[in-house]
Amino acid sequence: MLRLMPEPPPSRLSRLLKEHPRERPRFARAVASLLGAGVVALGAMGFLVVWHLVRRGRLIREGLSPPRKVSLPDIEPTKPRPDAVEERGSGPS
Repeated sequence: MLRLMPEPPPSRLSRLLKEHPRERPRFARAVASLLGAGVVALGAMGFLVVWHLVRRGRLIREGLSPPRKVSLPDIEPTKPRPDAVEERGSGPS
């Protein structure tokens, strides 16, 4: 047999809004303000992290010696092996 769970008691906020329904817009503005402040704070933190990483990279780069000139040996192009084509299965069927 299916037993229904009783509903939880209303929260304090729910009771306050039922007692004072005219305060709902004021509460909505307060919540929107807090969310906006949180978004601005996260944006500022992100900006500071990026700024810090760029600045640190510049400082590290300034402390390094200039890059050395390196000459790499010439590499000869390799020719495909005839048996490699058959192994891949792209040969005639």
